[in-house]
Amino acid sequence: MKAARPMCSVWYSDGSKELPLELHVGRHFRLNRSSISDFFLAPLPPLLVDLLHIGMSVYVVDRLAKRKQRLHGRAWPRSIPAVIKVFNSDFWNQHPVHEALTLCLEFVSGDNWELRFVDDPTEQYFAEQRLPGVPPPFDNDPPLICLNSGGLDSATGLCLRLREGSRRPVIPVTVWHQAGQQELVRDQLQLIGHHYGVPICPLFVSADVYWSAFEAEEERSQRCRSFLFAAVGGVAAAVSGASGVDVFESGVGAINLPLMAGMVGSKATRSCHPEFLRMMSHLFTLVAGREITFRLPFMDKTKGQMVKMLADDGLENVARSTVSCVHYPLREKPHKQCGVCPACIFRRQSMFVGGINEPSGTYKFDLFGPQQVVNQIPDRVLKYLKAFLMQVVYLADLEPQSDLPRRFRRHLLGSGIIGHGQSPGPVIEVLRRYRQEWLNIAAEGIDRGWDWAKLLAPTKSTRQEGLCHASA
Repeated sequence: MKAARPMCSVWYSDGSKELPLELHVGRHFRLNRSSISDFFLAPLPPLLVDLLHIGMSVYVVDRLAKRKQRLHGRAWPRSIPAVIKVFNSDFWNQHPVHEALTLCLEFVSGDNWELRFVDDPTEQYFAEQRLPGVPPPFDNDPPLICLNSGGLDSATGLCLRLREGSRRPVIPVTVWHQAGQQELVRDQLQLIGHHYGVPICPLFVSADVYWSAFEAEEERSQRCRSFLFAAVGGVAAAVSGASGVDVFESGVGAINLPLMAGMVGSKATRSCHPEFLRMMSHLFTLVAGREITFRLPFMDKTKGQMVKMLADDGLENVARSTVSCVHYPLREKPHKQCGVCPACIFRRQSMFVGGINEPSGTYKFDLFGPQQVVNQIPDRVLKYLKAFLMQVVYLADLEPQSDLPRRFRRHLLGSGIIGHGQSPGPVIEVLRRYRQEWLNIAAEGIDRGWDWAKLLAPTKSTRQEGLCHASA
């Protein structure tokens, strides 16, 4: 394939004037898409090349376009006009495709994307020829394609899939953008493959942004990173003949109930939201010309249940090798994770339920450590922990046979987790199991002398008493 150098021109307002910013592949950013065609020994069709370029372009723009700040630090959704040069602008500008793409981006980022596509007159697409004698990849045995970030859910979910006994080829797809991420994931996969006796062939695709070319501070939210990761996974499925992409997230993580007021839209992470994955499935079906589905195979399980199954298989070291912290790499030796961000707390909760201990010093603030360490953690860093405990109290309102409380109905129906007329029973069940896990942790925490565990009221207390405790 001839090396393509499409460009992306982006305009967004800073409140006073329009700031035109033209981004060039190779000068400002680069997605190593040749690693995909080299991996499969197959050419990438022009539409898939376009989609990879679109995914990388919006990822870079998402990092450059700073969110405005409102009162109390709440991020204001952005309006981002973007012009992207592609091989086939007619396809991407046609209404069904343009709408499907825009809906994906707006749902996952919480922003208003005004996309327009133009042909790049400087480039022509040349499909490379398959090597003589090399058969089409996986024609008779489509592989298991899954997304793999190096996090706890990715590693745990892959193990649970392999323990089912499938002998299909396994291709975990990793889009790496941090130093050391590729090595971390490769080591995890070697442990997993050796344990289950299954050959695992990871696909690594680098995504580079050359910040030396910009005089700008990057936006930290980076919601469109999820779109890029899913796009690369979908392209791997399309090229390999697979029917879909597995996304390993627990039911609690996929449901992602807001921890605090205002954690919706651009303030919420929707990378594994069922509605986003349905939207991506629709988009890829249009682009690939056949059905490709993004799946959540563990929607019925809590993260703690998943980790417990991993521990039962003797793979505690795999769990310990993962990272979850939103601030990773922390760059504060010897700690590699903070321990008090939402991702760390969710991780610690699931590791505790699964019975997996982690080495001392793994976390800057060890909420589940020795009494004298836990009780010295400053109150100023406990806001997310308290939010988790408040959520546990509210989950008491979920009863299997009762009407869905308004606060949950608004989230589950409004964001598309369940459809109108669809029973909320499975969602209620996984959330009730999750609540009980926290209650068990709090009970043991009281025995261990953790002061924060006392904030969660005893099981027999009333809901109002629970709120008073958790909000302390």
